[in-house]
Amino acid sequence: MKLPGKKLWLGAVLVLITSGILPWLLSDEPYYQGKPVSGWAIDYSRRLYPSGTAPLSPSQEGLDALREMGPQKAAIALVHALMRSDSTIYQWYRSIYSRFPLWYQQRFPVRLTHQQEVTMVLGAVEFFQPDYEKAMVPFVIAQLDKPDPARKVAICELLAKMSGAAAPGLPALRRLTTSTEPVVREAARIAVDRIAGQSNLLK
Repeated sequence: MKLPGKKLWLGAVLVLITSGILPWLLSDEPYYQGKPVSGWAIDYSRRLYPSGTAPLSPSQEGLDALREMGPQKAAIALVHALMRSDSTIYQWYRSIYSRFPLWYQQRFPVRLTHQQEVTMVLGAVEFFQPDYEKAMVPFVIAQLDKPDPARKVAICELLAKMSGAAAPGLPALRRLTTSTEPVVREAARIAVDRIAGQSNLLK
């Protein structure tokens, strides 16, 4: 395997620094125990799955933090975590990552892909008590006041996963089915179908 040159090493150092510090500095979300709340939602159990391969498991520390921070912060944490995606520079870093030696990859594992994080974040919901999910739902819905489509899609995905508790979100989700954004319309339609179907089963 050809080792990366000096420019790639410098680029890797820059990526590690910016990806570790900038999200904290630029985050518009609340903090819990010293870091943005979404950081707890994407904290996965490296002890169980050190390679980051499926099935992914949220860490016990992350789950405990999501429960202890309260429903408002937890709702923000999950939505922000679902919105997270690679920056352009991190996409470049991911593309050249395999060229670094094994010791480097073991010391600085590449972070999970967006889809892996979505799978894990939505899976974390299964560890919440029903009453906690119900308490979170109003705070999830409240985040629809922001205009960005990625946030709306994340909220739809989260409410669909919390279908047993998410019936209060149906009016807002039905309005989103007429969105001008195709991805938002589709995510809202899936969420409405899932939540309405679950509500019918509980009747």
